[in-house]
Amino acid sequence: MPTAVLYFLPTTSADTSPLPDLINRITTHYDPFVLPRWSLRQRLFRSTPAPRTSDDNIPATPARHLQILSLPDDHPNECFIIVTPSSGATTDPAANVISLPAGQSTDEFTQLLVSRLGPLWQQRQLLAVVDGLAYEIGDFKIKAGELKQGVGGAQLVRGVVVEVAYLGEIGSGHDGEPTEELIMAFWDELNVKGAKEFRGDKRKEEDGFDNVRLWSMALLLKG
Repeated sequence: MPTAVLYFLPTTSADTSPLPDLINRITTHYDPFVLPRWSLRQRLFRSTPAPRTSDDNIPATPARHLQILSLPDDHPNECFIIVTPSSGATTDPAANVISLPAGQSTDEFTQLLVSRLGPLWQQRQLLAVVDGLAYEIGDFKIKAGELKQGVGGAQLVRGVVVEVAYLGEIGSGHDGEPTEELIMAFWDELNVKGAKEFRGDKRKEEDGFDNVRLWSMALLLKG
């Protein structure tokens, strides 16, 4: 997978979205090649807190998060289960990631989690990007879409998520640093204010789940 950096632009009010301004900046500053639309879907569960003991010297057990993450643009045949501490350090190699075949296997796992393991895992949020926009600009690929929480007419736009990936080759440097510098310089050219940046942990394991951990970190919003 190419090296990527993610950005999150929060909404400033319920009836406005940062997406139109971002797309205007992209199409005004560059002459982008339009790519197919993209989507993602995430279900977030939080472990049920253990009952408090009468002994104040025994610390409470930290909560954990479980995410069911679908990234069909990059992984059309897989869904991912990510279990992390409540700190949200999902790019750490200690974050457990497993893949399941997309479709029936993932649906069965979700049903098991909701129907049989509900006392242990509480669903916290459902996030999705539908019909996100994507462009190729030279050696860069940029994807942007409104991140919506909830289902149906009750959906709330939380903000806009953006992935900027570098598609070219880097002939020097190590740990992806030169590539990330190029990505950040590209983003700075757009002069977008108020974005939160997410970058991968350079200590990560080379297990093929780098971008999965990166997306799970960005999507671990507090519901």
